[in-house]
Amino acid sequence: MLVELPTNREPLLVCIMHLALGKRARTLQLGYVSELVKEYSQLVVMGDFNCGTDSSELRELIDSTHLNLPLENLNTFPSWRPNRKFDHILISNSLKLTKTEVLEHTHSDHLPICVEIELPEGVFLSS
Repeated sequence: MLVELPTNREPLLVCIMHLALGKRARTLQLGYVSELVKEYSQLVVMGDFNCGTDSSELRELIDSTHLNLPLENLNTFPSWRPNRKFDHILISNSLKLTKTEVLEHTHSDHLPICVEIELPEGVFLSS
């Protein structure tokens, strides 16, 4: 899902996804997503990536966009004993990550991640 939020400057694009279990399918999916989002300077890409931050398919997304890997090591899977990092929130260089947290809501096999992000100085959401 893509949502373009207008700001007083360039739009903020939010991309939410749930990727496949297989590496080949994830690589194709992330290649498609990369083409959709690469022109946006204010960008958030999040979801269940079904791969860790060291995976080649996630590295390709990072290399083809201006997204940053998460700084925190947030274990989210499985929710009953999280020991893997499959869920990520990636942000562009122009945005500032101010808070990250894994929420203890076990309504799924993954735990949700919560982040707080600041827009660049002088940028605000508009209607």
